[in-house]
Amino acid sequence: MSQPSKTRARLLSLLRLCFALALLAFVASMLPWKDRLNWVAGKSKLEVSGKIEGKWRGESIEFEAAPGSVLPAGWPDQTRAALERGERVRVERSPDEASAPHYEWQPAMQRVFREIESRWLWLAMGALLVSAVMSVTRWWRMLALAGCPTSWLNALRLTFLGFFFNLVVPGLTGGDVIKAVMVVRENPQRRADALVTVIVDRVLGLIVLAGLASLVVLMTGDMFHEMRWPVVLCFLAMLVGTFVFLHPLPRRALGISRLLDKLPQRERLKSIERALLEYAKHPGEMLLAVVLSIVNHCGIAAALMAIGTAFGAQMSFPAYLGIMAIANTVSSLPIAPSGLGVGEVLIGYLFHLLGSTQPLGVAVSVTYRLLTVALNLAGGLFLLLPGGKEVREEFEHEQQAG
Repeated sequence: MSQPSKTRARLLSLLRLCFALALLAFVASMLPWKDRLNWVAGKSKLEVSGKIEGKWRGESIEFEAAPGSVLPAGWPDQTRAALERGERVRVERSPDEASAPHYEWQPAMQRVFREIESRWLWLAMGALLVSAVMSVTRWWRMLALAGCPTSWLNALRLTFLGFFFNLVVPGLTGGDVIKAVMVVRENPQRRADALVTVIVDRVLGLIVLAGLASLVVLMTGDMFHEMRWPVVLCFLAMLVGTFVFLHPLPRRALGISRLLDKLPQRERLKSIERALLEYAKHPGEMLLAVVLSIVNHCGIAAALMAIGTAFGAQMSFPAYLGIMAIANTVSSLPIAPSGLGVGEVLIGYLFHLLGSTQPLGVAVSVTYRLLTVALNLAGGLFLLLPGGKEVREEFEHEQQAG
């Protein structure tokens, strides 16, 4: 890569990191760092900071306003007077919060994390492991189709090494490169084919993710009504793009092969094109890959549900499946390293959309990210096993080359 290209790549990475940090700062500014009590009447929402006494997840709490608090008009008179005198008041959840005036409360983020039920986090980690196994199995099958066969355990090793390198160098696709290049060591004449397995694996997973998101928003009534058409149109665009690229008729009409001949690195692109067309000749294997992708994504949704339960959120599995599919589809866009900040904004918004609270959604997103970081860091253990030195050398070589 030339020096100007390297400079542009570094500048783009820096801009993406700045964007992610700005998003995180915005999210932090919207979160409650003190306990809050709200009085909601129609479109009016009044709030006061203070301290919640008792379990905030319960149907009632006692609340004490911060010293010197002056409440605006609109609060129930008795509650307003007691809080301004510094007294504790007892409030209960309304059984019909959608229409009648009612109390709401939000615990400070510190309290949310302090009172988490940790046993659910172990279930979340187990679900993430199941999801990772499905991802490994899918790529292993892709490698066999591409003529780059390897053992399942080796595919597991290389996948977790990819997780590790993508984590320790944010925004880098070097983990994917390492996966492909290390497989090519066993099949030195199939470099392009090995690279395509990584591309197809990612693209297929993204298409299935968008498909799941579309299915959920169409089948859950008004649950995701605000997101329905953007999600469905995104999925349809992916399907049309795949059909146009793979089907002979639109390929000839659009002259895709001639277009590839005019692009830089056309030989590599033509190799990738041939490999993709070869995949299209194996519909049974591709269907199996789709099934593995569905189980993979359902595992992630189950992990989110376990984390949400640990924080006290009460939502159905279809709700978490929709949250996962929509948030991960958008987070996959290369606008921030590893979707940092994007996921937190989206999951917080989707929790609010489904009747929960934005802070609870952000807490779930942050915890999910921390669990995936722990899982990805575990991939570094494979560097200590036989063959780890070669992987490190290959990574350094790819860094210098790209």
